[in-house]
Amino acid sequence: MIDSAKGWHSIQLAVMGFIGLCGVLNMNAEPAGPQWLEWWATGMSVLAFLSSIVSMWMVGGVAFPLYTGDQMPQNPTGRLKGGIGMTFASITMMALGAFGGWWPETSAASAEPSVEVSDGTGNKACGRWMQGAPAGSMWLQTREGVVTVTLQNVSQMRKVNSC
Repeated sequence: MIDSAKGWHSIQLAVMGFIGLCGVLNMNAEPAGPQWLEWWATGMSVLAFLSSIVSMWMVGGVAFPLYTGDQMPQNPTGRLKGGIGMTFASITMMALGAFGGWWPETSAASAEPSVEVSDGTGNKACGRWMQGAPAGSMWLQTREGVVTVTLQNVSQMRKVNSC
């Protein structure tokens, strides 16, 4: 039973590393969903971490018993099974916490369609239309920055999904 617990303890260390790696990789990500979803993901990650610590303690007590003589800890089979179950619970909580990152983007920038503007010489500019341009011109927010287009030179303008 000790050898089995030692093998499972190695798996638990990998799960703990995975939970930590997910936390590090997601630290600088912009929130994609509503506030309640951010709290849900945070709570699930913290619970996954805590349950992982408890499961490592349970299995570690069987894998590396602190006993004197030939005495095993009380109910080692129950501790091992409970620790294995807690490990699976940790993985499940981490997966539930990761769902927060898959929220569809609903920002104003992604909701607005882009505009493609062409002049008579074949030059084109594509981007989001911006308000506030002086009379006789329009501003487009392109990948390169804000472009001022003189409306007198525009030969074609069409709405596009993306540039």
